[in-house]
Amino acid sequence: MKFSFEHKDFVEQNVEPNKIAVIGDDRSITWKEFNAEVDAFCNYLIENNYQKSAFPVIIYGHKQVEVIVSIYACIKLNIAYIPVDIVYPFQRIQAVKNIANVQLIINCTDQKLALEQTSEILFTSNKFELIQKAEFSKSSIDSIDPLVYLIFTSGSTGEPKGVQISTEAVLTFSKWMTSDFGFTKDDVFINVALFSFDLSVYELITFAALGATLLLNSKSTIDQPELFLQRIKENNGTVWVSTPSYSFVYSRMENSIISDTVKYFLFCGEMLPNVLAKSLKSNFKNTKIYNTYGPTEATVATTLVEITEDIINKYNPLPVGFPKPESKILIDEEEIVIVGKNVSLGYLNRPDLNQEKFSIFEGERSFKTGDNGYFQDGMLFCKGRNDDQVKLHGYRIELNEITSKIDEISYVVKSETIALRRNDEVKKIVSLIELTSDQDFNIKADIIEKLSNSIPHYMIPSDFKIIDKMPLNQNGKADKKALEAIYLSR
Repeated sequence: MKFSFEHKDFVEQNVEPNKIAVIGDDRSITWKEFNAEVDAFCNYLIENNYQKSAFPVIIYGHKQVEVIVSIYACIKLNIAYIPVDIVYPFQRIQAVKNIANVQLIINCTDQKLALEQTSEILFTSNKFELIQKAEFSKSSIDSIDPLVYLIFTSGSTGEPKGVQISTEAVLTFSKWMTSDFGFTKDDVFINVALFSFDLSVYELITFAALGATLLLNSKSTIDQPELFLQRIKENNGTVWVSTPSYSFVYSRMENSIISDTVKYFLFCGEMLPNVLAKSLKSNFKNTKIYNTYGPTEATVATTLVEITEDIINKYNPLPVGFPKPESKILIDEEEIVIVGKNVSLGYLNRPDLNQEKFSIFEGERSFKTGDNGYFQDGMLFCKGRNDDQVKLHGYRIELNEITSKIDEISYVVKSETIALRRNDEVKKIVSLIELTSDQDFNIKADIIEKLSNSIPHYMIPSDFKIIDKMPLNQNGKADKKALEAIYLSR
């Protein structure tokens, strides 16, 4: 039976038309204007025969209002979209395009991408222009549970993985966000994360479901704390959504200018340190702190707990919360397994990984997270990763992908990338490298330059060490404990 939905399921219909819907760096639009722009872009796509796409489309941009309009136009036309931020190097965009067989790019920047065999629409200043035309395939089949979006995460083979999130999963997430968190139509959601990362889905989906306001913040803005705080104050930002790492600097600001506007701190993406929660609770006494947990493969998050003073005083590390409605969390030999409608349909075109990570449990999809955890007092506690995938500053990173890119460099014999931890938290990523011969140039600078052309900046190791020979374990694999000792011994 087909999963039935309409665009109104994603967007609150009874909203004041003159209320601000989206605040961008360049312009702001009301709900009346937002709905009109979504409809206009939908009509443009239909007129140019780009509805019912057989393959996902890429939405390329940063924090432009047009990106949000494009996303909701795709939702309205039932077109799966892939958000790609301008921080992605061209090679990675090309890889995503090839993996997903993308035939259409909606470009919300002034820089033409010009990928081969791909149509490209330039969508800036609320104007549309088809600047490149290529073959476009329409789907003749109505999906039972159509995809809403795909998020590409780091992949262990050197290629990114496309996580497929369906309509049912998004609507389940939306229902949870609008019922269990206490948010209302009067809230202003403060966007920090790039749209390429599913942390941004918190505010992206919830603001529309409530008929609230979305405050977009460019990288240049969030990199300047005083400017960012002033922007929050000027626009009455109420819901702060970020990784814990990003909020550390603000937690130490006494009598911060955001204390009289922000009502909620919502954290996800990495462990919430007890000391950070304690500092925030001390400085922002009337603000609620929410801790959540969940991988991209389970539609942003699966658990929730309000971090109160009692919880701060009782638990260290802090809990990540109680499972959301219509979702279960199992512990299988310490590994966290998520079961429910929020679980992804799987990785795009990766049957090998799907067989390894996804299965059916009691009639519902389940996902093996690769995270270790345990239950205490009915709440889930997360202990960290159990494989080569790590989290640093909220980003999920496959160490093997970095290694594979370094190994492609002509003068590299073998490399290995490791994560250095303190108290089970990743603090630094470093690569140790065996060379073909002595080189007479700045090797580290050259490697960084080459990596910056193929992987995002947050994946580039913070340090490199040249070694004489790669140490191996009994299985003939790189001995990571020995590598860590070599690196730290210097």
